Amino acid sequence: MTTQREELRSSWEVQQAGHAPDRELRFRLILNYVEALAGPPRRVLDLCCGPGSLTRRVLERFPEAEVVAVDVDPVLLDLARDAFADDDRVSVLARQLAAPDWYEGLPGTFDAVVTATAMHWFPAEALAWVYAGVARVLRSGGVFANADHVPIAEPVLRAAADRLHAEHLRTTFADAEDCDGWYERAYSDPRYAGLRAEREKVFAHWTGDLLEREGWHVDLLRRTGFVRAGAVWRRGNDALVVAIRG
Repeated sequence: MTTQREELRSSWEVQQAGHAPDRELRFRLILNYVEALAGPPRRVLDLCCGPGSLTRRVLERFPEAEVVAVDVDPVLLDLARDAFADDDRVSVLARQLAAPDWYEGLPGTFDAVVTATAMHWFPAEALAWVYAGVARVLRSGGVFANADHVPIAEPVLRAAADRLHAEHLRTTFADAEDCDGWYERAYSDPRYAGLRAEREKVFAHWTGDLLEREGWHVDLLRRTGFVRAGAVWRRGNDALVVAIRG
């Protein structure tokens, strides 16, 4: 019998794929570039891991890997801990990535740090702390891969991509549950009673307004310890930015 947590994880995958129809491609490319640039990773850090979507795909691709998965959302952390409760390859930790010392106490160094569809929620100062922390925990030659909103530089093309994406969302979610609807349903579960206020507190600084172009990210990554960085894939105003630690 499917448990409530299993159903929430499954429906999370559905609504997230609606928001990003090439989600599986993004995940696959993240892991392709990690392997191509650093070899099969033995230790991976998954930032803003959610219920464990990318962590699960890391383990499917690299079954010998160990993953430290971090997030701050109380509902998603519960779902991730439940998902990997019997898997000693995974550690799920609560971390406030907007804090400048977020990386302190993480176990060891990592071959790769991966994240998807999350970094644009950070204010610019906090994202600088995230990138600096990633550089500290990556080994030399390790890879950081971030699939997120990284707008097209040319304004007319950027606006066209925004319109096309908005139309996609209107069509996709006309009769389907979106991310906000998923959270409303999750909070109706008695085990998550009261977590709405906790989530609002830990996300108080998040805006979703950080929509800087590729060059901004590349410059910031280079200033924080990465020797190479650039976008290796793009779909409209979303891109995969990959960086190599010096």
